[in-house]
Amino acid sequence: MSEKARAFIERWRPVLESGALVHFAYGPCAAETGNHCQIADQFVEALGFKTIGFNWQLLDAGAPQGEVRSGLGELVKALTEDLVNPSRPWLSHQEGEACAKEFLDLFEAPALTLVSNRYDGLWNPIASAATEWGFVGFDHETTALLLLAER
Repeated sequence: MSEKARAFIERWRPVLESGALVHFAYGPCAAETGNHCQIADQFVEALGFKTIGFNWQLLDAGAPQGEVRSGLGELVKALTEDLVNPSRPWLSHQEGEACAKEFLDLFEAPALTLVSNRYDGLWNPIASAATEWGFVGFDHETTALLLLAER
């Protein structure tokens, strides 16, 4: 995973930083068990971010982009709409979809759980930015955070 994760952020950090502050971190999956909210909280807390308990939105990592709570759909939305003003575009749909797919490909698809701190325009902040959108993905081996925050 570490090579794939390094390649992902090396490729996408300069692109993503065109419209957001980017925090990307990865590590082994938490040794402790728990539900998706507890695992996400353990990971972000270890990175120095706030925990949000049951306010993590569980996304469907395998759902097609147009489905409700689609992980791919939410990632693409996060990457193609300006964080502060969603009516303004950010990345092209093609770029956003490519980045989202590469993020999801960091994990073993059948074992992937994906959560977000934001859904349907509302969010529960884990950082100190005025506007942010964070995703935590994990499988049986790895956990990763992709946090996009207002500049």
